[in-house]
Amino acid sequence: MTVYVARQPIFNRKEETVAYELLYRNQKGQVLANVTDGDTATMELLKNSLLNIGIDRLSEGKMLFINFTENLLLIDPPAFLERDKIVIEILEDVESSERLIQSCRKLRKKGYTLALDDYVLHERNKELVPLANIIKVDFLQTPRFERQRMMKELKQYNLLWLAEKVETREQLQQAMEEGFSLFQGFFFAKPALLSADSIPEFSNNYLVILNEVAAPLPSIQNIARLIEGDLSLSYQLLKLLNKTAFIQREKVKTIHQAIMLIGLEELKKWILFIMINTNKQTCSEEIMRTSLVRAKTLEQLARNYFPDQPTSQLFLLGMLSMIDALLGKPMESILPELPIDTEIKEALLLKENHFSKALLLIRSLEEANWPSASDFCSQLQIEEDILFTSYNQAIRWSDQLLQKNTELK
Repeated sequence: MTVYVARQPIFNRKEETVAYELLYRNQKGQVLANVTDGDTATMELLKNSLLNIGIDRLSEGKMLFINFTENLLLIDPPAFLERDKIVIEILEDVESSERLIQSCRKLRKKGYTLALDDYVLHERNKELVPLANIIKVDFLQTPRFERQRMMKELKQYNLLWLAEKVETREQLQQAMEEGFSLFQGFFFAKPALLSADSIPEFSNNYLVILNEVAAPLPSIQNIARLIEGDLSLSYQLLKLLNKTAFIQREKVKTIHQAIMLIGLEELKKWILFIMINTNKQTCSEEIMRTSLVRAKTLEQLARNYFPDQPTSQLFLLGMLSMIDALLGKPMESILPELPIDTEIKEALLLKENHFSKALLLIRSLEEANWPSASDFCSQLQIEEDILFTSYNQAIRWSDQLLQKNTELK
């Protein structure tokens, strides 16, 4: 069975990523089913995603939220579901029964964390609340008065409240004010409103260097001189290259040597990574991670499906796709500053071309919008197996790069 897995970040009140929810489907596009075959398929997906892909790769040391059907809750969990790494989500259509309550009690005694998914308080599911650690509430679909009613009626229990589908900063602020502790949604991808003085700007040096790299006949000597003139950039570039596995045989000692070894196309990627990482005062690490995953996935797809386009173009598209959230500025005001192709600029503004379709494909994947992802795959003639393989490899690559970057600080 082919396993397709996406993951969505879960944040705390400091906007730190503390967990991921795994979202999966099989090759036929099925997500879950409330029948025995569906339960078997889900177990296969769990086994393959956690064993073949690897729980450590998926979690990066964080908790993983996984949906369980009623039938799966009634059987003992397999040994590979480590209790200190897994949150078992009880789906909203599961009704409490004596058998189910007994099973949940056993899971709690074994040390598992239980979450009630898309919870709305009813008599038929009220008995599950004392067994839960986390209550997940659909912030878009559940009215405010209902959210407040549930919190009031259930305040006697030691519960963590998680707001799902938090799509804007305003919703995040409202959820915090209401007492939610955890948050899931794509608010982090939307630019926050900042004062003029607080908006970080690109270093002019970076733009000059990128312009020189993108020139029809770039001069390596000029590029090296420009980079060497920026002490911070020189230091970060050499340290990053020496910390990664990119250079295997020898340490890079000079900027000129680095450029000769990695080439101009790779140099653009590294400068852009450093440039964005330098301007991250207003965002969580998840913005960097999302940018990197998008960039690497698109780069790998470019090798297979866009042979007429430099892979660096697709890489830049992914890296820049979150730049509005990073800088807290509208995309329209950022792009004129950047020396990138018109096609890429149009794609970042989501004007229709094959680049924008590729970007929307990755966004559909992140949101586990499988029908939309399949549609874009068909339009771009991309095989879904290759898409998901590229995506999972990109997750591992981005996590490794961010870990290396942390070690530099």
